[in-house]
Amino acid sequence: MLTTKQNITKKSKKSTFRKISEWLHLWLGLTSGVIVFIVCLTGGIWTWRYETWYFTEPYQRVTALDKPYLIPSEIEKKVQDYFDKKGLKDAEITGINYGKPGKSALIFYHPDSLKFAQLYVNPYTAEILQDKSEAATAEKFFIFIRAGHRFLWLPQKIGSPIVGAACIIFVITMITGLIWWFPLKWTKKTREKSFKVKWSASWKRLNIDLHNVFGFYSLLFVMLLTITGIMFTFRWFEHGVFRTLTWRAPAEKSYDPPTSDTITTVDTHSVNIEDKIWERMHQKYGDRYGKISIDFPEKSNDSYQVMVQFGDGTLIYNNAVHYFDKISGKELLSKGERARPYSSLSLGEKIYRMDFDIHTGQILGLPTKIIAFIACIIGASLPITGFIIWYNRKWGKRNKKVYRKSQVDGAE
Repeated sequence: MLTTKQNITKKSKKSTFRKISEWLHLWLGLTSGVIVFIVCLTGGIWTWRYETWYFTEPYQRVTALDKPYLIPSEIEKKVQDYFDKKGLKDAEITGINYGKPGKSALIFYHPDSLKFAQLYVNPYTAEILQDKSEAATAEKFFIFIRAGHRFLWLPQKIGSPIVGAACIIFVITMITGLIWWFPLKWTKKTREKSFKVKWSASWKRLNIDLHNVFGFYSLLFVMLLTITGIMFTFRWFEHGVFRTLTWRAPAEKSYDPPTSDTITTVDTHSVNIEDKIWERMHQKYGDRYGKISIDFPEKSNDSYQVMVQFGDGTLIYNNAVHYFDKISGKELLSKGERARPYSSLSLGEKIYRMDFDIHTGQILGLPTKIIAFIACIIGASLPITGFIIWYNRKWGKRNKKVYRKSQVDGAE
């Protein structure tokens, strides 16, 4: 049995730094817990948006055939026939997307000057699969989820900085949590408590293990998802990350695509420009692309913009952007940051460009999506398990004493 002096000596082993870290972990965690729970939970759900849309919207899928896709002009002709039958005299096609085999082609169009709509088309036959002028139910659900994840369903100017601040606090909480988790002395008993969950323990002990052990194993993943998320809220934080990765100041983000030559006249009737662009992109990338998006020029001096995405067609970091003159079909050079090939970037710039794909878990496809989802669920659980630990230590024993006293009084 410890004497009073021995007990004081044992308690005094904690350094001031450790005491401050534990205090910060407790109160910062309690302060930001609700927001962290919402952000992590909605982030985990949002990870699966593309898969949900693909399986709940059958018109996104077609039977893959062993033959080439129809060229844009052939699809556009069928679409124009559809417009004529529907009486959409003012409808204007603004772009076309080709995906991987098994996925529908997508036509973007304006039914009139104010509206925006999409047509899902079979890329092998040009059959119209779906005329979509508003978001489907699953899309509306994920729009709602994203609003909670980014802004807590508040106006953006209010909700975004609140979420960003809570995430910064969460980063501090994770660091102080790691300090708290680290045993003062490594023994067999402390190793087991630090790295193993004792599933046969009481629920209070199990709750502590879930908080400590799961928190430790998921720390790097949750930290990475949180830091990449803060970059979308605070420009100063984004610039700080860029400077850290590249050791230079970030260039101003500007979008200034090259324009078409409106003076030169070329006979384009023999070859459709969109067909020429599609053929060139297909020759250049073969079957390596995940999605090819051709945006049509809308103004007189606009150029065609083509974005080629790889993987499953949702990756952003390594996409390739091309511009083509609307009259001659000649490829135009762009000096903008957006058009720089991924292969020409420095290592730091490449990592920086991966921000969104890392944050959403889609960087390496399904494996990293699963990791991101699990990390988000664990992240959402930490404020709950942490609150329960605090409540049990603060009020649990007191309530237990009151309960026992009431039993004794009742027995008398």
